[in-house]
Formats: sequence, structure tokens, C-alpha cells
Amino acid sequence: MNKIGSFAAVLGILAVLGFIFFTIPDHHIASLKCKAFNRTTIDVENGALVFSVVENLQLYNKEGMIQYEGYVKAPKENTYLERTVYLSEGVKVDNETYTFKIAKIVSSPLNTTSDDTFNQMWLENTSDNQSVTLNVKKIKENVFVMSSPYSPQFTCVGY
Repeated sequence: MNKIGSFAAVLGILAVLGFIFFTIPDHHIASLKCKAFNRTTIDVENGALVFSVVENLQLYNKEGMIQYEGYVKAPKENTYLERTVYLSEGVKVDNETYTFKIAKIVSSPLNTTSDDTFNQMWLENTSDNQSVTLNVKKIKENVFVMSSPYSPQFTCVGY
């Protein structure tokens, strides 16, 4: 009887561990490196801002970064944009959606685009400048559709 009780206890523990292991959602964020060219026109009070930028998105589990490099055509001047948004504390919301805290935004020494102009584009991705939500939908091998609740979708090619 003692052997049967011990065997039943071991089976019970294995069943509980198996249940916990298979029912806890996977919060791991798969690594991803991809680039996209994006041309965005934003109407502002003095005219249109045209952002022609390469976006480089890199995600590494709970961290990542988004690099922007390109040109901004404004009504009175054209500027060069080169900024990196560092992401931290990433959380997988569902199979295709991730939320990250914005750790910091760093401007390159070569950047000539003002913070106000950059924010016109950046705030299309986030509402509070504290966090960003990204939806990553794989459409075929190394090709992803990227979006956020505030921005239109674009195609990102993995590298």
C-alpha cells in the first residue's frame, strides 16, 4: 500500500507540473532583425512634413531598438534624421503583439532634425512616449507586417 501511495503522489506531482508547464503562456519574445523603407507625410500647421526613412527594428527577448535614418522635407527646410529608440522590459501580449517600455531616445551627432519634427513622426507610434506596442505578423519567410495601434502598417524584411 505504501508503494502505491508513493507512486500515486509522484504521478500527482507530475500531473500538476505538466499542467502548469503547458498552461502558462509563453512570454518569450523571439529575436527579430528587420528593415523597412517608410515614406510618411504628416500635415502640420505650416504645411506637410515628408519623412523618407529606413527603419531598422531589432528585438532581443525583452529588449530592442528602433533606428530611424533618412531625410525630412519640411516647408522651410530639409533635414537629416538619425535617431535610435531603445526599448526595454518587453512583454508578449499575444502571439503577434509586444509591448516595450521606451528606455531612451538618442539622437546621432549627424542628426539635424529638431525634436519637435521627430516627435511628429514618433508620436504616430506611441501616445505617451513611455511605452510602445508593436504588432509583428509574419506573412512569409523573413517578411513581416509591422504596425502599432497608432500607426499604419508597413512591410519589414528580416536580415
